[in-house]
Amino acid sequence: MRGIPSAYLVIFFGVIILIEIISFLGIRLLLNQTTIKVKKYLIFLYVIVSIFASGIMTYSFSNPEFIRHSRDYTFFFGVIIISFLNLFPKSIFSIATALSYLIRQFGDTRRQLLVIAGSLLLSIGIFVTVLYGILAGRYNIRVVKQELFFNNLPEQLDGFRIVQLSDIHLGSFGKNTSVLNEAVKIIDNLHPDLLLFTGDFVNNFAEEMQGFEPVLKHLSAKYGKFAIQGNHDYGDYYDWPDSVSKRQNLDSIESGVTDAGFTLLLNKWVKIAAKDTSIALIGVENWGHPPFPQYADLNQATKGIPDDLFKILMTHDPEHWNSIVSKQTDIPLTLSGHTHGGQFGLKIAGIEFSPIYFIQKSWGGLYKSGNQFLYVNRGLGTIGIPARVEMRPEITLITLFRTKIH
Repeated sequence: MRGIPSAYLVIFFGVIILIEIISFLGIRLLLNQTTIKVKKYLIFLYVIVSIFASGIMTYSFSNPEFIRHSRDYTFFFGVIIISFLNLFPKSIFSIATALSYLIRQFGDTRRQLLVIAGSLLLSIGIFVTVLYGILAGRYNIRVVKQELFFNNLPEQLDGFRIVQLSDIHLGSFGKNTSVLNEAVKIIDNLHPDLLLFTGDFVNNFAEEMQGFEPVLKHLSAKYGKFAIQGNHDYGDYYDWPDSVSKRQNLDSIESGVTDAGFTLLLNKWVKIAAKDTSIALIGVENWGHPPFPQYADLNQATKGIPDDLFKILMTHDPEHWNSIVSKQTDIPLTLSGHTHGGQFGLKIAGIEFSPIYFIQKSWGGLYKSGNQFLYVNRGLGTIGIPARVEMRPEITLITLFRTKIH
């Protein structure tokens, strides 16, 4: 939070105050239809909750260093949850309330009340939905199965099974290992040939891995498990006292990953012998548009790969595929994560959509350009608000097939 211009803070809190005032006017207008006793009680309750939520937010903005230098996410998550549950539904309600006053200008008080009452029900629905996403949605793992066909896939690899994990963000689970334990059971039942992790083991700190080591070790696949780093694994979002401390943190994360049995691919490739043939598995460090750091060196990572090997690339940010990989290489399959699917989504007539689309076009699922595929895993953990609303944590099973020529 440090470094936010004071003018932006004034605008931000001005908008919040406006939302609170307009929401209060809408609530009071609805409560005019009740008894005086009920009205006083509910208005008192509403004001107390609003003051508490606004007070928490004001405290956090007044003490940014407390949050910024804390290595415990409990208070930060609490602020995010309380602020979001308070302001997001109220924003919808306040917009509808403001519009209702325009309706009343035409002398239609009954319609005004209907608009406010309807928006209140919608706001309550949003509140309950988000609350469910916090309490249960982020623990409800789904398995996405994707079949892909390639002309140049070796015949021996027809039916080759890859399980992809991404964005665990262990700090978002505290010490609760239940999600990862469930993931291990699911993956065991999928019988993968390869297990690939596409970055962001932690939020910031190596100690987030403590207590999860035995679970990470139990993750397994027939031909091994491999990983790359994501933008959060580098510790770039914390003010370290010096570069040595930051490097030590990164070294500890890398040690934790390798101790758990993963092979880290940092701007390099490895030849994997499988089913009497071989594939080239490539891993690059993080690449992203600013402000995300760019550590990836794709040229270095692919140096020396024989032309006849089938190639699979792991790169954390899908924008790397959009900007570089699909335009400058012939790599047939790229696996990414990073987006979390926005952690919020909608499904209408079987079509899934996330608002993050307006920021990142390749936000989740399968994408194709010519003969090249990108799959974006929606992640297992969370960042920011610890919630998933209609965007369940994901384990991906990708099965490779050789295209049959008739």
